[in-house]
Amino acid sequence: MFHRLIPSFAWKLIIPLLIIRALPSLKNYEFSPQKFRDAASKGASASGNGVDIFVSELRKTYSKSIPRNLYWTSFSAGGLNLRAQIIYPGMMEYVAVLGAPTRTSGRSGFHWSNSSCTVLSGEVSRYADHVPSFAKESFKTGGNFRHGEFESYIYEFGPETFVACYGRGVIPVSALWPTTGALSGGDIVAPLRMGFVYAESYYYWIGEYVSNLWGQATKKIKSEL
Repeated sequence: MFHRLIPSFAWKLIIPLLIIRALPSLKNYEFSPQKFRDAASKGASASGNGVDIFVSELRKTYSKSIPRNLYWTSFSAGGLNLRAQIIYPGMMEYVAVLGAPTRTSGRSGFHWSNSSCTVLSGEVSRYADHVPSFAKESFKTGGNFRHGEFESYIYEFGPETFVACYGRGVIPVSALWPTTGALSGGDIVAPLRMGFVYAESYYYWIGEYVSNLWGQATKKIKSEL
């Protein structure tokens, strides 16, 4: 009875969305939020090289998960003119650092994920869209803030600001934010470079997985014979 009240095309949209929404809760995640916060805290305590310290601390625990080569790419999104370093380019979780050489502001975009961020240096301010007043939140070096799924803010990055973020959810949806921002600014290279970062990472991960699998199979055959 109930299903007749909803058109068939709506079911074709609802069911895949429900499946996608359930995927993050079923996955075993690579990164621990506590490990991320510990690494970010050490990065924020460093003077001048917070990003390097942050990445170095993460590599101590997640050396196999973090790509060998890390790149800075242009990241124009929602009016924000930033640089980004994708440290872990996952489908259901990510780790990234965003940097602003000069003061910049813009809208947060649409995200089907929850993110926790730490200011490694500089200052970040934001204004929530869901409150009637222009209440300002500010986060300085060492400060932490959370951006929930589907939430909308206006963000402002101060000069020479670096922010480390870790998020879980349907990460590919967030790609619309920098992709549309880059294309609206006439930058067709940035989305391609971001795609290269993902492709290179998965190429090495798959290669390493196949190599380990082959090694285990060979070892097992030798032991049985």
